[in-house]
Amino acid sequence: MCAEKQALRKKLLALRAAEPVEIRERRARAIAQTLFTLPQYQSAHTVFCYCSTAEEISTEAILLDALAQGKRVCVPRCAARGIMTAREISTLAQLQPGKFGIREPASSSPVVLPSEIDLCIVPCLCADPDGYRLGYGGGYYDRFLAQSTAYRIALCAADRLLQTPLPREATDIPCDYILTERR
Repeated sequence: MCAEKQALRKKLLALRAAEPVEIRERRARAIAQTLFTLPQYQSAHTVFCYCSTAEEISTEAILLDALAQGKRVCVPRCAARGIMTAREISTLAQLQPGKFGIREPASSSPVVLPSEIDLCIVPCLCADPDGYRLGYGGGYYDRFLAQSTAYRIALCAADRLLQTPLPREATDIPCDYILTERR
């Protein structure tokens, strides 16, 4: 793993942890409202979306809206190290604490193939102008996104949208769109 990425990740995790809850909640509402207006979201039949932790940009409103819209909703379930699958849910009550304390569906939840997904909504600590994102270093999302042709949207705090390219590795998969509370 790139040492430059590790140092940046450590710094951003500390900044994010110190962020007031009110700012985080305001940001999540603004991002969700913008996402709902995007043609890629509106036309998506099957949406893959991460289940947010307390410090991440919340996806609860996104998941609830997608379910209310009658979209097929799938969320990650971690398997072996670095591997995750998309699992279909019909309600947030199906989610339970899983690997790393992140909510995920039971192992009995139906698997959704990456080829069936129209839209992937992924987390990031920061992103660059070319759509590359800095995640948590496990490679789960890059491995998953490499299997899908779905439109990719990363949710990012505006103050963590970098003006310069992130350090990259051959396995990094760019997103098509970086969505912040400002744009």
